[in-house]
Amino acid sequence: MDVEQHMEDVDSGFVQPPMQSKNGAPQKKRIHELDWFRALMVILVVYAHISRSGMRGGVHGNIEVDDRIYNLTDPSSMGVRWISEVRQYCLPLLFFVSGAASACSWKQSPGGLVKILLYTLFGVALNSVLWLLGPQNPKCDPGTGYGRPECQGLLFDFTICPDSGRIFPLVFQMWYTAMLMALMLLNWPLFAFLRNGTCHLAILGLQVIASVGLESAFVVLAGSEISNPALIIGIMVVCEVVFLGLAVLTMPQYRPSRIPLRFIHYCLGAVTTVQFGCVPYAPVIEHISGAFVVFILTGFNKSFQLGFVLTVARLPNQEEALPIVSMYWPMMVILRTMTAPSSNWYAAGNLTYPYYPRVLDRADYVAGAVIFMFVVDRVGRAIECQALPSWLANGALLLYLIHPWLMALLILAVRGSMLEDTGSVWSLCLVASALLGYLTTRPWRLWRCRRHASKATFESTSSCDSDGSSQEESHGSA
Repeated sequence: MDVEQHMEDVDSGFVQPPMQSKNGAPQKKRIHELDWFRALMVILVVYAHISRSGMRGGVHGNIEVDDRIYNLTDPSSMGVRWISEVRQYCLPLLFFVSGAASACSWKQSPGGLVKILLYTLFGVALNSVLWLLGPQNPKCDPGTGYGRPECQGLLFDFTICPDSGRIFPLVFQMWYTAMLMALMLLNWPLFAFLRNGTCHLAILGLQVIASVGLESAFVVLAGSEISNPALIIGIMVVCEVVFLGLAVLTMPQYRPSRIPLRFIHYCLGAVTTVQFGCVPYAPVIEHISGAFVVFILTGFNKSFQLGFVLTVARLPNQEEALPIVSMYWPMMVILRTMTAPSSNWYAAGNLTYPYYPRVLDRADYVAGAVIFMFVVDRVGRAIECQALPSWLANGALLLYLIHPWLMALLILAVRGSMLEDTGSVWSLCLVASALLGYLTTRPWRLWRCRRHASKATFESTSSCDSDGSSQEESHGSA
């Protein structure tokens, strides 16, 4: 298993269209920082899952003042940092990276849908077995389940996904791949239009109808939680039309020459901030509900679309997005300060992404995430990034798929020891996934290099370094 194939398996690949190497042979180039960010976001998401499992040193309750790093009773330095920094950009950036991957690998249709479906079914099956081996009681967490008769299951006396009902533990982390498939299909017309012109401009109207229809379905399911559904649906229609209209303007044949491409990108970011952060879906959201689903569906879809649109301008034979605000980059100090989130813990609906009751707080929070995505995009254009090591790529993939099992087994293994806390279990999960990544990578890479070395054309097209990794990426995802 190599990094190109495995990172493709999670969603679309990152390989750009063929380019010419120095000797004239076709060569495919990856945007390596996207591989890095996807792996890193998975690592950070796993910490969030462990921190909410009920273990010591985790993130508990709905509201907590920022004294965790000084509180000797239940300290959690990493918890404070996750809440105050990572939560703001983690999942939006993960969907942004997935949209960027689609831009790089797009042909006539979204690639990798079948593989993503198989991974989703496999992950749900693993989660289901884990749930059946436990007490199947949402109130039994690792911190309180030990010794309680009602929490004794076939193998475990706890669930790693407490207080989340009886359905979500089966889905758990795989909701991301399920939503990713939906977004790939939902945005097919826009992506086909922007990437290779195979979709007529008028077909984008169907995407508006499909997008608003899906969002409206959850608005209806929310019932009385959304007090003014007609207003919400109306705002959705306006935002979708404006966003798609601006996306069309990223193509030079539809945009006045005096308007820079990057300005249109900024306008897309502004619409994302409004639709994700300013729409009054509900006065408050306290749990997973129809209002919460439409909130994250809308926001993560916009992050996904931004990733695609911004990355198209990085591909060969595409118009380059020249810098505007980036020419005054010291201003980032002010922008980051103004959009930095509070370090106090407020669940605000769900750990996935907070829904603050005040519009200004939501807008400020989302704006910080959008700015982060633009910074990632601009830095990637200016600084060369080295390839993600194969063992880390494979380890991140395996960590995503099996970390619920790793969590459960490690919680049992460290019970009663000094390692029985959130940070230790997280660290051990990373070590285990890195080891698995290494074991599934090195034998395969060595075999691959020996196989290619026997071919006369091998030396002129690629070479292998000491750990068996290819220095020239001569193949990749579809």
